[in-house]
Amino acid sequence: MNRLLPLWLSLSKAPRIVLSIVALTVAACTQSQADADDGEAIYCALGGTSVFKPDCRLERTTIDAQAVYVLRHPDGAFRRLQASADGQHLEAADGADASQSALKGDRWEVILGGDKYVIPVKANVRLP
Repeated sequence: MNRLLPLWLSLSKAPRIVLSIVALTVAACTQSQADADDGEAIYCALGGTSVFKPDCRLERTTIDAQAVYVLRHPDGAFRRLQASADGQHLEAADGADASQSALKGDRWEVILGGDKYVIPVKANVRLP
């Protein structure tokens, strides 16, 4: 009987181990999907730095027939911008900081507070 007890205990742990592996796999897949749903990577220079890195994410949407852009920082902070009526500028949609922007060929260059962004005009542009 004593010989069967350790075998029984190890068998009872097997389903828990399998469930743990399945849960971790599902969590990893969910995170990958969440990353894909968070928009496209864009170059940004945050907090007054001058070095641009592809660390920010861009979500494009439309609200009341107007283009709206949500810029997400790696730390979870975000900024909302909306296109000007003529489409030449991106303006701060909310917040205290005024934006400076210019359409330069296939991208907008935006300064908002101490942060700078390069936003492709077309969606899903691949970064080099």
